[in-house]
Amino acid sequence: MKSLVLLSCAGLLAGLSTHALAWSNHSLGSLLALREESALRQEVQVEPLEAFLADQAPAIERLLDEQERYAREHFSYYPARPDELRWQAAGEGDRRAAFLQALRINPQIKLASFIQQLPGQDGGGRSLLNGEDVLVFHKVGPWTHWRYLALRDGERVEALQVLASAADEPDYGHDINLFSDNPGDTGQRYNFGPQPFGDARFEYSSQAPFHIGYYHESALIFAAAPYLGQTLPHWRVYQYSGLARLAFASGHPYWGYRFLGWAMHYLQDLTQPYHASVLPGVGTSGMVLIAAKAEAGYPEDREAAIQRVADRHTAIEQYQFDRMQALILAGELDHPLLAAYGERQQDADYPPFDVDYAAQVVAAESHARADPFDALIGEWMARVATHEVAAGKGFSESNQLQPVMPDPALEQLLVELFRHFGAHSRNALKGTLPAN
Repeated sequence: MKSLVLLSCAGLLAGLSTHALAWSNHSLGSLLALREESALRQEVQVEPLEAFLADQAPAIERLLDEQERYAREHFSYYPARPDELRWQAAGEGDRRAAFLQALRINPQIKLASFIQQLPGQDGGGRSLLNGEDVLVFHKVGPWTHWRYLALRDGERVEALQVLASAADEPDYGHDINLFSDNPGDTGQRYNFGPQPFGDARFEYSSQAPFHIGYYHESALIFAAAPYLGQTLPHWRVYQYSGLARLAFASGHPYWGYRFLGWAMHYLQDLTQPYHASVLPGVGTSGMVLIAAKAEAGYPEDREAAIQRVADRHTAIEQYQFDRMQALILAGELDHPLLAAYGERQQDADYPPFDVDYAAQVVAAESHARADPFDALIGEWMARVATHEVAAGKGFSESNQLQPVMPDPALEQLLVELFRHFGAHSRNALKGTLPAN
């Protein structure tokens, strides 16, 4: 009986459609969360990645070797980096490509020097980059509403702008096509194995296991579907925060803030409850029942559960983006939905930022909120009852998000989550910047 339960539950989870994106724009949330940080008011000088690599090649070798040893010992389900990908200070050839491969991220990422121009910000006369200059995706439609401003090597730019812009960057292709069954040959060399889960309808779906952290499901769920444990955002946070510390300590603050922004991205993803819970709103016993019915030839409940989560996840992303952009364009920066990012009352309630912070603090908190979050979204969708929201369609035919009327109950919970987003971002900043 136990084996049947596990097989049935695995069947349910194997069909789960997981959305690979969390909050719609990390730059906007990061700017609101960090704008009062005095350390970020300084300007830093833009430099190419190659300058950091050339100057710190031996230190990078030591750091990445140390991180690899630690990850193999400390992180469950961590797939060891192949030795041939190891960064070597004395290496030759394309040093940027060698570095990206040592980190096991997509070697085709653009790494353009840019900042995002957010609503209400002046562009400073900088030229505008095309989405294709910043993103690796073939379909850049979902990102066309962002404005990317080009930076020149040697130019000085505010640290806050660098950090906030970089916090959105891992969604631009860092983690796509890294698995052995993904397009291209990168996944054949990286040793991540086949993609454990994701929605193949979306080009960016292969990034899901790096941006979703299932650390707090029941033992039964992991026994039924061990591949759900193959989630690695905590590892990415560890990688990038370590690189940020090295860059700061060695006189490369531009790359310090950029690496730190990358690390923050994964922390911020985990503040989204759908990125920390497999099937919000359905307990372990409910999953087993649904899966058993599907195994018996009645898959309707399984398909409904999968569709429900996908629709609600997509709908809340639409709502969050649409409302925040409207508030900023209207100059309502004191609105509770925006002000929540900068509220500091909870910052000291959390332990210091460390290697386990992403999984044991951020993801645990979101997992605990997932069921009420899911229920509230369902109630909101029932109230508005529009075709676009009910079907989970975030964009119209003209690629513009449809307006959503404010919902006080939903925004009350979003305020709570945005407080978490801001507090964890500031704690990561505090735990990574050099001590004065």
